Amino acid sequence: MPRLRAGLAALRRLLLRLYRKMRLDLWFPQIPLGLAVGAAGMIALQPAIRRYLSEYLHLQLSGLFDALHPLDAKVPALILQGVPSTIIGVLQIFVAVGLLLRSRLAWIAALLMALAQGALAIGYSHEAWYSPPVLYIGTVFIILSAAGRSFQRSSLAAGTLFAVAATLLLITYGVLGSLILGQGFAPPILDIQQAAYFTIVTMSTVGYGDILPKSDEARLFVMSLIVVGITVFVTSLSAVVGPLVQGRLSRIIDPHQRKRMKRVNHYIIAGSGALAHNTARELLARDKAVVVITDEDEDFGAAEMVHGDATELDVLRRAGAETAHAVLALSPDDAENAFVILALREMGCEAKKVAAVSSRKNLERVRRVQPDMILAPNVFGGEVLAMALTEEKIDGNTLVERLLDVGARPA
Repeated sequence: MPRLRAGLAALRRLLLRLYRKMRLDLWFPQIPLGLAVGAAGMIALQPAIRRYLSEYLHLQLSGLFDALHPLDAKVPALILQGVPSTIIGVLQIFVAVGLLLRSRLAWIAALLMALAQGALAIGYSHEAWYSPPVLYIGTVFIILSAAGRSFQRSSLAAGTLFAVAATLLLITYGVLGSLILGQGFAPPILDIQQAAYFTIVTMSTVGYGDILPKSDEARLFVMSLIVVGITVFVTSLSAVVGPLVQGRLSRIIDPHQRKRMKRVNHYIIAGSGALAHNTARELLARDKAVVVITDEDEDFGAAEMVHGDATELDVLRRAGAETAHAVLALSPDDAENAFVILALREMGCEAKKVAAVSSRKNLERVRRVQPDMILAPNVFGGEVLAMALTEEKIDGNTLVERLLDVGARPA
């Protein structure tokens, strides 16, 4: 068991070094996933694009305007064949931009659309579950599910904008589709008022039954409108209502919850364990504002919590490192503490930087990242105990200097 723990610790240090060397915090996983979701959208659009090009590339220029007219009789076979996946493809390309910005809303929408696209590919396009498009969509869905913690950016303004844009896009799609396929309904849809009425009734899943799809294309169009409408509704609800309700629920569940502090001249503790807990408790006892960064589910009392990896620049910014009084890297892992100091220097952070060291062999290595102070309680404790047992003279000032390696510089 000790060997296994040592092996896991070594693997973690190796991954951290690789993470920092490749600057993964700047582009991973949002850029690969954004491109993957955009590619999934292109897969959904590809059949409609191919049919459109094959139909119209041979036309003369004089007939181009009539061919592109939105109510032309030929357009349904070109644009709406392949629905419902086509509209999902358009929305996926739209959502891919949000993934590049680490938007939580975009992640939820991409997850739902990938699930809907896979189900529609198998159920309505009759693709085998082992076909390349279905396997690709399934892989994107699994990776999106695993990367949920990397997409945490959310705001009420962005959520409202996305909800309004997605709803308008969907209504436009529904109205135009209803007009284009008007003869496929009973009674036929002949004007915008009828098309708008049918679109709203279908999106809300009310279904009064006064207008019914009769042709295969019209039925396929209605299925797409219902599937995508439910997806947009659920996503918009979580984007707009979620932030409004979250604060209220938090206060109901924990009425003594501490209000978010103004993050200026506060103390940031990165890590977990006994040293981090004791330091947070003592700072709070002195009425200091404390923010704790940890990826563990631990209780630090009245300290404000920021969940994430303290070696990531985005997590440090969320904790307010740029306006902090001091940042204390107190993880039991010396390598992780060193990477926290490196990340702070990369940010140009002017806060006082403190790094804990638990092993003597790592002392000089941590000095090379130039923290303002090194705290090595384990190393110092053994040294003081040896001095006491051998009856060496112990000077108070020397002890403090050895315990707190102030003004640490490269060896």
